[in-house]
Amino acid sequence: IMSSDFRMFYRLEAGGEFNTEGELGLAKAVLREFSAAQGLDVFLASQIPPGTGLGGSGAVAVSMVTALAAWQGKTLSKIDIAEMACDIGINKLHLPSGKQDEYGATMGGLNQIVFTKDGTTVTPVVQPPGALDLFQRRLMLFYTGKSRDSGKILSDQSKASRDQDPATLERMHKIKALGYDILTALTEGRLDDFGDLLHQSWVQKRGVNRDISNDQIDVAYDAARSNGAIGGKITGAGGGGFMMIYCHEDKQQAVTNALQAQGLARMDFRFDFDGAQVLLNSN
Repeated sequence: IMSSDFRMFYRLEAGGEFNTEGELGLAKAVLREFSAAQGLDVFLASQIPPGTGLGGSGAVAVSMVTALAAWQGKTLSKIDIAEMACDIGINKLHLPSGKQDEYGATMGGLNQIVFTKDGTTVTPVVQPPGALDLFQRRLMLFYTGKSRDSGKILSDQSKASRDQDPATLERMHKIKALGYDILTALTEGRLDDFGDLLHQSWVQKRGVNRDISNDQIDVAYDAARSNGAIGGKITGAGGGGFMMIYCHEDKQQAVTNALQAQGLARMDFRFDFDGAQVLLNSN
């Protein structure tokens, strides 16, 4: 296994046992799941740094499951791929995470994903004509320059929930309700309402755990709002990584200047609607 993100190399001799510790633990666990009977090289590279809240670990697991299944001639549905990737991370490695990253990477597109004890349903979010393109143009992504330990944040949050902490539970219920309001706003094409609801959701989220935000994040977010952004949030568990902003195009340069002055860097992106794919090189 060669990882450009971690600048690491791992080699397992024939007959050896996988050690799933360390930064390459997830990649090694996926390889172990497929019980490869012959040697192979796996090269891992991402367009974003690890630990930045954009679902990189889930995307790595999904990519490897997709590629290895194709290599072994196995036909897996996208649901199968997502579930296998989730099983490896959650059940085999006991990572403190949900399933949203793996499903997002596998399915592609803008979806409502509902997780229940009976299973998972994925429903595409259908917007009025022209709304999706406008929505894309009004979203901005900024790198704070810092990665974070999502495991600790999520573990602390999970413990507070299990302990029935009243303040934590109240905020989480509000976040869930706001999520449904956001879904309705998107399906009805009320994009500015989406921005306002995103702001409300971030206010609730950063109150769940003290590590979700910090002074740098708060100052940067306030600067974005002061310069025309309607709403935003830190992606993923919080604590660093990327800040997503919703802002009208005529205000975006002012927001960019304000956040660059705070040390953040803008990153261009586009929605992907294909999800996990295999590109075969016949050479």
